[in-house]
Amino acid sequence: MTRIATVLTVLFALITAACVAFGAYFSYVTLLSANRAAVEERFTVTAARVATTAELANSLGIAVASQHTLEELVAREAGLDAAVRSIDVADEHGQIVFSSDAARQGTTLPPRAAAMVSRRIENDIGATIGRVAVSYDPAVLQRDAAQLAADIRVFAVPAVLLAALATGLAGLLIAGNVGRALRNAGTPAQWPASAQAALGRLDRAHAAALVGAPAAGEAK
Repeated sequence: MTRIATVLTVLFALITAACVAFGAYFSYVTLLSANRAAVEERFTVTAARVATTAELANSLGIAVASQHTLEELVAREAGLDAAVRSIDVADEHGQIVFSSDAARQGTTLPPRAAAMVSRRIENDIGATIGRVAVSYDPAVLQRDAAQLAADIRVFAVPAVLLAALATGLAGLLIAGNVGRALRNAGTPAQWPASAQAALGRLDRAHAAALVGAPAAGEAK
């Protein structure tokens, strides 16, 4: 009995610790996703500012490729955030016409890329006439992920250990009570008063039955 109780206690303690650990992991994943969304929203705002300027100039009849003031604007916007690698403005064909990185001008802007957010440039009737893309340093996300992991470990590790310890102690306490109850079951003097009274009535009924029983071989 003691061996079984010990094994079950250890098993439940491990299960409890695993549940807490999984909870911490899922919290980390959720926070990491929220952090990525927040970081990308920050760069999306930058792209929106450039796109809005291009849309305003287009409403005045200036085509995106002819808006040379965008070259100064993207350079200034890129300098506001050290995490920005480049800000590109492409025309309706996807060709980069202005960029904070001169080497990217004349190249084709990929429709989708890692560590990049973009925003369409639209004319007055909602047609796409270009796109603004902000490429950022992925190390920003990596640093945030490392910091989140460190912060969660501060709380998760003690929580896992405490959960396992609490479950183990509770299991040992229950096992001790069960073992004590089993030992007392063989000693009527240790039974509760109600159980002893029931046993007394049973003994008296049994004795009365024996007294009233016919002798062996006596005809019925």
